[in-house]
Amino acid sequence: MHVSTRRTSARYERPEGITSYLLVAKTAGGSKHLTVTEVVLEPGGFQHVHSHAPEQVYFLLEGRGVMQVGDEKRAVREGECVLVPSGEDHGIVNPGPERLRYLSAASPSFPEKDLREGWPLPAEG
Repeated sequence: MHVSTRRTSARYERPEGITSYLLVAKTAGGSKHLTVTEVVLEPGGFQHVHSHAPEQVYFLLEGRGVMQVGDEKRAVREGECVLVPSGEDHGIVNPGPERLRYLSAASPSFPEKDLREGWPLPAEG
């Protein structure tokens, strides 16, 4: 059984005000088909618009933001779940004043090389 927390998970921290914790993946528990992260965006923080092959969902746990998927932008808030189709441009901004926290799940799992390069920092605990 693999059990993870933010304190025990590899992470990345970026100057854009975003911290991502790798909870489940090929390199975190041995998942073959799924990558799960918990992401914290500080007020004013943002995730650059990007795309990748795995489809993904963002489930907002706390706060509000503005999400872009493809050419569409809309306000999102706690309790909402956003689907990002495979290969679609997407990103999120936290206009503040409170932090934004979401759980992300992507399938299939990101390639192991991307996981090792993308979450380079050790666990906080």
